[in-house]
Amino acid sequence: MGANGKRRARRRKVRQVSLGWTGKSAVVTGAASGIGLALSEELVARGARVLMADIAEAALACEAGRLGAEHRVCDVSDPAAVERLAADARGLFGTVDLAFANAGTIVNGPLADATPAEFDFIYAVNVRGAWSTIAAFARIMREQEGGGRICVTASEHSLGLQHGGAGFYTASKHAVLGLAEVFRAELPAMVTISAFCPGLVATGLADAVRPSHLAQPDDKQRAFGRAVQGQGMSAADAARAALDGVARGDFYIVTHANAHAAAERRFTEIDAAFAAQAPAGKDADRYDVNRIVAELRARRRPG
Repeated sequence: MGANGKRRARRRKVRQVSLGWTGKSAVVTGAASGIGLALSEELVARGARVLMADIAEAALACEAGRLGAEHRVCDVSDPAAVERLAADARGLFGTVDLAFANAGTIVNGPLADATPAEFDFIYAVNVRGAWSTIAAFARIMREQEGGGRICVTASEHSLGLQHGGAGFYTASKHAVLGLAEVFRAELPAMVTISAFCPGLVATGLADAVRPSHLAQPDDKQRAFGRAVQGQGMSAADAARAALDGVARGDFYIVTHANAHAAAERRFTEIDAAFAAQAPAGKDADRYDVNRIVAELRARRRPG
């Protein structure tokens, strides 16, 4: 098949996936720019009703107006604000079929030189924001007859170390993936969750606004960040990959083949450590917490 034939096949595939999105209700956080905006654009193009949320009020209103989408200003680091967003979504749509916990930010620099204020900022947005968004919409979805689907934006950084210089961001995305894995184990089958782990994407993350109490990057640092991100995959391509993965019911949604190397290095080292230090034997399940918890719970059941 030639290049044109492959493109036509990809378009047909997307169309087949998109048929089930018409009329669905979706909420996207971090929707005023970058991947969140691209997700909103693609959802609208696929026929979904969209509520866009972001802390950047002017940009959000402009983009939502352009797309004909609903919008709400929301700081995801504030769980009460996220609860209001969830309530507004249910009030607007009746049900919430899809929720994209996408809002995130970054601070660059060596970990040894980082500050507690930077740590608190990153974890408030990336981790507390992801948790509160997933939890708020999961509670709605588990009460709905049709359940729902949630997608949280993790990162290739959640799969293994990509590079130094973004330590708090990397650690926060590990935490996001951990949250997604636990939500997957705890949620009922009717509520599914995906961890979207994109690699380098051309977004405005390098220009993300920091609170005034944090050190601000200088012009050279911002220019370098823009130059790096400018080499990334388009946000539109990343958004299409995310939506197609959610439609398939994938847990891991990945976009960049180069990210596999870091994940493979990590697994290989872990595998070797177990083989050398804690090989499986006949009593390998002696300390298996899953078995222990299951047995203790069984004993506590009445009758």
